[in-house]
Amino acid sequence: MNRWLLPVLLALALPTFAQQAPRPVVSEIVTADPTRQRSFTGVIAAETSTVLAFQTAGRIATLPVSAGDRVKAGQVLATLDQITLQEDVDAAEAALTAARTAADVAAQSLTRAQELARRGVASTETLQNAQRGSDAAAAQVQSAAAGLARARDAAGFGTLTAPNDGVVLSVQGQAGAVVSAGTPVLTLASLTGREAVLDVPAEFLSLLSPGQKFTLRARMPNAPTLTGTLRLIEPVADASTRSRRIRVTLPEAPEIYRIGALISAELAATPAPVMTVPAAAITGTDQAPMVWRIAPGERTAHQVAVTLGGRLGDRVIITSGVAPGDEVAVKGVHSLTEGQVLGERIAG
Repeated sequence: MNRWLLPVLLALALPTFAQQAPRPVVSEIVTADPTRQRSFTGVIAAETSTVLAFQTAGRIATLPVSAGDRVKAGQVLATLDQITLQEDVDAAEAALTAARTAADVAAQSLTRAQELARRGVASTETLQNAQRGSDAAAAQVQSAAAGLARARDAAGFGTLTAPNDGVVLSVQGQAGAVVSAGTPVLTLASLTGREAVLDVPAEFLSLLSPGQKFTLRARMPNAPTLTGTLRLIEPVADASTRSRRIRVTLPEAPEIYRIGALISAELAATPAPVMTVPAAAITGTDQAPMVWRIAPGERTAHQVAVTLGGRLGDRVIITSGVAPGDEVAVKGVHSLTEGQVLGERIAG
């Protein structure tokens, strides 16, 4: 009888032993200001860029600059075909001469009609027709004179010059192409004033405000570190990446920070540490959120109230309730009980 009783007692005791064994826990160590560890890639751009275009239509004769070229104020960047422009001036002058001749003839016809009407030879209708012809010829003279003025202005607008020292960012036109007035020919960036253009996740914006400081470094050996100031958060997110573009003003930057250079940027130190935990670690209610903090040494679970801040993707900012270095359970939080003894930590 005892020979069969012992195995039964052991079988009944095994589940009890298994239940008493502390279970491992998936947890995370709270760190301060984790956003400072995150780096964003961007490029150096000019604070001011200008799209240059001719003020008149014509065929581009010369376009001696390319993207990346440095130019001086007043330097010729492109010209239109001067022969064609001069032909337009000659045609306008000929049209004005013809209009003046026609106006002289119409004025003489009106004088004759007025004399004949005074003698009673010409009818009133004939006099009115002569008057209308003279008025129309005079108007044609004014129109031809305006056309000549436009042609002469166009000839003077046939040269495109740099308004200031700068760098050619892009060239939209090409020699031989016919352009209309206002058609972009090239884009010029000013040499004074540079900024960093960065694309950051939309959820990261909760940590940003105008005037925020960024630490930047060019992706080149021995590049000095610069501190820039957030100037603008563009209001529209990128449709494909859902990121938002920000612009960070730079101080006087060394030559290595040329326009188009790749840079890395990190959010500089903030006045208070930023602590985050996975959203899955939050328990309780919206009005009374809590997390499970694991006491060191004894490794027991204790539910503590926390104050939540904004969201950072799948993480939540904690403004109070936990401190850097605390261990917080991040999975299985709804099955924990107060004072429960837990096993070894599994990194979340």
